[in-house]
Amino acid sequence: MIKISLRQHYKKFTGKGIVLSVSLFLMASLFILQGTAMASEGGWGPGQDSWKFAVGGFFPAIDTGIRVNGVDLGDDIDIEDSLGYNDDDTIWRLDGYWRFFKRHRLSFGFHQFNRDAQVTLEEELEIGDEIFDIGAAVRSELNMSFIPIDYKYSYFQNEKWELSAGLGVYWVDLEFSVGAYLRIDDEEIVDGFESTDFGGPLPYIVLGFEYYITPKWLAIVKAGYFDLEVGDIGGSLGNIGAQLEYQFTKTFGLGLGYDYFRIDVTIEDGDLSSDLLYQYHGIQAYGILRF
Repeated sequence: MIKISLRQHYKKFTGKGIVLSVSLFLMASLFILQGTAMASEGGWGPGQDSWKFAVGGFFPAIDTGIRVNGVDLGDDIDIEDSLGYNDDDTIWRLDGYWRFFKRHRLSFGFHQFNRDAQVTLEEELEIGDEIFDIGAAVRSELNMSFIPIDYKYSYFQNEKWELSAGLGVYWVDLEFSVGAYLRIDDEEIVDGFESTDFGGPLPYIVLGFEYYITPKWLAIVKAGYFDLEVGDIGGSLGNIGAQLEYQFTKTFGLGLGYDYFRIDVTIEDGDLSSDLLYQYHGIQAYGILRF
């Protein structure tokens, strides 16, 4: 087992998220007058729908760093350049919920990305017990998937807005491998290989606020968090976001949002440990089905 921390460093998250969130709500206020005129056609309200599905994508620029056996490559080496990854990948995402009673919802989601690359090294890399020399042909593969499932109860609900809270589980899967290959007499042989993987559930609490500007226009603010240690697993998870949605018909709508996600987990195994640090933030555009 190797000690590895996988990092996703996007553009620095400062006040940009707050500014964008406020901008979304300002945009919503500009449409109140127009939305009021057509509010009677094809809208919803708090607690009225039974199912919601949202499918879309995030479009962040990706910058990945890796720490292996205490050697932090992320601070000194951009592995998009070193290992040949595309630094502008799209993350596709599915979210939704089932409202089985007016105040009770079971929410679910899924997003993943699979990345692989091949490059000839321009500088020496040390990963785990392996040293990859300058000029080595190196292939690497990174696969990550996230499945959140949570239950939310709307503590406050009226004809315009609802405030909900609940508990959930975030299932995380990670696989990373890197290897050097040589070609001798038209035969490819492995010349060094390292890999690691992680999979498991992480509990978290979730909060949500939804405000119907009109029956067609909906503004959403959400947050999820945990920071605890259970057995050999400890760490933290944070997720905040703001969304603005519009229903063209009773069934179909579109949404635009901003989302920030960060997870930092350590798993102890005797004298060894595996660390996972992953974060992203960016704009999400998505289609909506509701009924």
